[in-house]
Amino acid sequence: MGRLLAVDIGNTNIHNGIFKGRVLERSFIIPTCSNRPCGSYVKKLRSVRDEIKGAIIVSVVPEALKEVEETLKDAVRGKILVVGRDVSSGVKNRYRKPKQVGQDRLVNARAAYELHGGPSIVVDFGTAITIDIVNKNKEYLGGVIAPGVEISLSALSEQAALLPKVSLERPKALLGRETVESMISGAIYGFSSLCDGMIQRFKKEYIGDAKVIATGGLSSLIGPYCKTVDKIDPGLTLKGLSIIWEGCNV
Repeated sequence: MGRLLAVDIGNTNIHNGIFKGRVLERSFIIPTCSNRPCGSYVKKLRSVRDEIKGAIIVSVVPEALKEVEETLKDAVRGKILVVGRDVSSGVKNRYRKPKQVGQDRLVNARAAYELHGGPSIVVDFGTAITIDIVNKNKEYLGGVIAPGVEISLSALSEQAALLPKVSLERPKALLGRETVESMISGAIYGFSSLCDGMIQRFKKEYIGDAKVIATGGLSSLIGPYCKTVDKIDPGLTLKGLSIIWEGCNV
């Protein structure tokens, strides 16, 4: 059995996973801001290049997609599919303006539905925080978008003269006893409370029996502080890509 390269191009990082069937064997990250990701891909894929049968990509950064796709034409022996252009996510998009939904959110909806038991709420802690709903009929109903944790902290330190830049980590306590502690506590407990509040509202108004899945780069850090989260799955998007590829019978 050959291997699949799944690529999730986000605003901050490009997340990559190498699958054998549905098993994620290994993953690696390349910064999206890199001007030339080519060298990074060649190096990362060198040991498995001959075994990769194809690649599937989801992207919210058009310029980066163009660069990555050109790179993979030389690094991957097989088809390269782009979700939303070459293949559908496999969920019915009920957004009022369907083209406005990031394809990564639809891939997450598909993965949550397939892997975690049908109706789901997906919280993605990425550059932005998105919270999305997929119902029992595998329909994407919509969601919300909020500023991401790191964006918010960066804006805070840039706009407030006396507040420093901080690196995110687990808070020592709910109540901060000095500035950095207070900022970290505000970020972790504040955004986990945002998550819980929105999910409680979603469940009350739309889909009470939904499983709640946290994903994204900061899900492992913030997810444990969210009382409403049932499962933390940082690789959800990559797993969704492998499911979509499998359904294409490529």
